[in-house]
Amino acid sequence: MRTLLRLAYDGAPFCGWQIQPKDRTVQGDLDDALSKLLRQPIQTMGAGRTDTGVHAKEMFVHFDWSPELGAGTLDLDQLVHRLNRFLDPAIRIYEAREVPSDWHARFDATARSYEYILCPSGSPFWRNNAWMIERLPDIERMNEAAKSLLMETDFASFCKAGSDNKTTICSVTRAEWVMEGDVLIFHITADRFLRNMVRAIVGSLFEVGRGKWSVEEFKARIMQKNRGAMGTSAPAQGLYLTQVTYNNL
Repeated sequence: MRTLLRLAYDGAPFCGWQIQPKDRTVQGDLDDALSKLLRQPIQTMGAGRTDTGVHAKEMFVHFDWSPELGAGTLDLDQLVHRLNRFLDPAIRIYEAREVPSDWHARFDATARSYEYILCPSGSPFWRNNAWMIERLPDIERMNEAAKSLLMETDFASFCKAGSDNKTTICSVTRAEWVMEGDVLIFHITADRFLRNMVRAIVGSLFEVGRGKWSVEEFKARIMQKNRGAMGTSAPAQGLYLTQVTYNNL
């Protein structure tokens, strides 16, 4: 039986999503909890990967299991309840449902959305969940530079060196900075993302916002298709996976 889970997590205690042999990860905690509760080996497949310290407001996973071995766990609402009692509070399961045997959390996703939070106010409540900056950058200039991302197709300039991506082609449909209360949030949506791509984009746009680069220089650096030409990656704690979109859910 293939089951979908919709969940969220605070990435601070974890070394990213993907299971690692020695480090604690979200997938590792989840697989361990499911395996114990359902009394069988469980391996989850996530909609994507998040790096160390990155958060997710919405993540989808799927896994296959045999209900007859699951110690009577046939009620998926009960499974959600039991998982939330078993897991670290940094992970929260919102939903479990049966899906077709060929449904895939990663490959069936048509778009993913992230947001990145900058905090220029010095609020102590954001110190572990945003990039704390001294002053507000020029939002208008950053949005002007961000528009070029909507017309770009090859994002090699924002791909971490040594990544195993088969292609650096992506289609970005939203890239926008919005001031919300005392924080500045960058919203970005694309059909796929490269490793470290959003943090590299944020760090590079910030160079425009603080006046180090002009909008035209930002555009020219993208054309070099060289990660070294762009800005330093923004810190992990400000990044959130916010939505995964499917056409078949």
